[in-house]
Amino acid sequence: MASTLFFFMTAEDEKAFLRALEARQLEVYPETFVAAYKPFVASEENASLLVEEAYYLHVPAAGELVGRQLRRGPRSGMLEVDEVGSPVIYYARSLEENGELRSGRVWSELETMGDKMHRQFKSTLLRHAFEDMRTYFKKRFVRSEPTGFFIGPVAARRVKEGLVLREAGRKGGLVRPFR
Repeated sequence: MASTLFFFMTAEDEKAFLRALEARQLEVYPETFVAAYKPFVASEENASLLVEEAYYLHVPAAGELVGRQLRRGPRSGMLEVDEVGSPVIYYARSLEENGELRSGRVWSELETMGDKMHRQFKSTLLRHAFEDMRTYFKKRFVRSEPTGFFIGPVAARRVKEGLVLREAGRKGGLVRPFR
């Protein structure tokens, strides 16, 4: 079963989040990429390189990245990450559009997979990287009303100035900071 954290982050909150991830030396991969792609380290200096909506954060010390080639569609020939077989954390960014901040999420498969004969265990380094993110959110972010979201400190301040927080999806509900 996957572990997921939902959040709201402005660009300033995202830079602070990436600064906290620098010590882990996580490599950033887009959802689909060419075979010659060179990943960069998730850090505050590289925050401007994040232009897509979602990325994979690879924990290189936990094992190799497993990719598979797309065979059909407009992106045929490109590679995509096997998120279950690779030590990666899926990072969907929280994006601002039309005066509203859409929620983002961090997702990773931390449990074992496969049947009893061919069971593969996930690395403890991946588990620790995900728990570092959870701890970062719990310490620095504000809880939401309704529950289930972490709201960055800058985003929480901007809500008082009129920023609307909306859950991602077609019929995303409104979210506000608790208290």
